[in-house]
Amino acid sequence: MNKLVLAFSIVFSLSLSAKVNWKPIHSESNINIYTRDAGDGILPFRATGVIKAPLKVVLETLMDLSNKNKWSPKLKNVNVHKTLNENHMIISEYYKTPWPATDREFLLEGIKEKISDTKYIIKAKSLHNEKYASDEHVQADVKYLDVTLEKISDNETSIDFRFHGDLKGWMPVWLTNLIQKKWPLRFIQSLDSYIVTKNKAI
Repeated sequence: MNKLVLAFSIVFSLSLSAKVNWKPIHSESNINIYTRDAGDGILPFRATGVIKAPLKVVLETLMDLSNKNKWSPKLKNVNVHKTLNENHMIISEYYKTPWPATDREFLLEGIKEKISDTKYIIKAKSLHNEKYASDEHVQADVKYLDVTLEKISDNETSIDFRFHGDLKGWMPVWLTNLIQKKWPLRFIQSLDSYIVTKNKAI
């Protein structure tokens, strides 16, 4: 029953995302950044690009949480609170926020879902549970954080990164706007660079 509910939630979420009208706001290094009016005062973002690596490698890198802070922008570290199965976890991601704002915690329940042999989606949203929350961080409220990967060729993978959430706490408008535009851009750039550099070292 739980698997049926989970599958329905994923399909429903994907169908809603497909109907959203995204407005382009920035383009750099063949990465496109979009936003839209969410109607709740919180501006979501979407970023699309291409990683120069096989689908399997990109997927394994994203799921390697112990090394994610080596490339993910402003990420200090990841704490895995509970592993429900190999594709379903409860984690905290701790992010450094520029002064004078307080560092943020993304307390998330995440799943990895295989759509087909050539397409996967990693989905996460906030889990409100004081048992796992850090007193030293502001708790962000993540409505959804979706990363869709799809094979283009043997050595290329498309990435579609979508986020809608409230970073909560006090944060100047300029910093919010900077995060919205630069975080998804740096995320894809850093992921691509990390994979390419790692493969060269092998």
